[in-house]
Amino acid sequence: MLLFYKPKHYLAENKYVHAKEENSMKIWIDILTPKQTLFFNGVAEELTKRNHDVFITIRRFRETNALYRRYIQSKYRNYVVGRYGGKELKSKLLASINRMKKLIRIVEEENPDLTISFTSPDAARVSYGLGIRHISVSDTPHAEAASKLSIPLSIRLYTPWVIDKKRWTGYGIDPANIYQYKGLDPIVWINRHRDDPTTMKVINRIQGQYLIIRPIEWMASYQLDTDYNKMVNLHEMVKEIMKIAPELKIIILPRYSIDVKEYKTIYRNNPNVHIPTKPVDGPTLVRYSIGLIGYGGTMTMESALLGKLTITVRPGKQPEYIEYLMDEGVVYQCTKVDEVIEKISEHRDKGYKDIDVSRVLAKMEDPAVYIAKTIEELE
Repeated sequence: MLLFYKPKHYLAENKYVHAKEENSMKIWIDILTPKQTLFFNGVAEELTKRNHDVFITIRRFRETNALYRRYIQSKYRNYVVGRYGGKELKSKLLASINRMKKLIRIVEEENPDLTISFTSPDAARVSYGLGIRHISVSDTPHAEAASKLSIPLSIRLYTPWVIDKKRWTGYGIDPANIYQYKGLDPIVWINRHRDDPTTMKVINRIQGQYLIIRPIEWMASYQLDTDYNKMVNLHEMVKEIMKIAPELKIIILPRYSIDVKEYKTIYRNNPNVHIPTKPVDGPTLVRYSIGLIGYGGTMTMESALLGKLTITVRPGKQPEYIEYLMDEGVVYQCTKVDEVIEKISEHRDKGYKDIDVSRVLAKMEDPAVYIAKTIEELE
């Protein structure tokens, strides 16, 4: 079933009234993930400031739904379309095909001048098929499946400056069409963030200092070949953290409903370990934490840029944006539980004080502003 949000600007026949100004465009933004919801909320804000008419499509997913309701639903004309396909390749394919069928109907009616997505295969393919220019945004060249299916169909790619253009040209895009912004993606929502009241209630119930653990995105296409034997064991790590820092609460923030159920069963008798049943606002949760241990990328970046103790336990070579933050000394890579414990102990000795990251932030621009400004160069 297609869920459709109809704002006041719609007439009875569902036609949007928009007085198109000179040089303005109608722009379609497609959102697939929680990170993209936060990122494109900022991009949409900047585009509407420049009098562009923005409408948004968003894919159903546990955490994406919650952020959509907070950041998108009441602000922009929007459509909730399709579902996440899960782990299996066939289910991903079928979900994408079904979603594209629904998108075609919406996009034909809206008739946008331009599409922007975070390498959404659905948006890229529909745009290309309907003769609409598509722009990709991405900081994940290691996401090969999404990149292969979207970048060759894109007229332009926006990406952080820490990622070499050569990492992208193999996907079939001319270096001249790669635009690099000097900022990391979480800058977009950190600059615009306001505390979420619902998440503040969760924090207040915890009653004390807390550390966040963000587990791996194990259903993602780029994680399907991951060797989990090389990864720091989460449960062993929790056990050791509680030995050396019994005053800390631990919040485990799973990505999938199936994981929430599993973790709640494992820690049902441990009052110091919290697993939120409903999705929370990540930026709010991180802002009041003492730090984060991440198996992924986005919240790891977010934590570091907010000046929190930030540890990546992702095995092997890190994404370019994490390597950059490691070089700046604001993210630590740990490959063993003992190394994690050592870093937490050091931070505890310093009173769990926030880390000064002002010199790192001073070097960065707002990617949303950069994207909105340079899109105006399109003819």
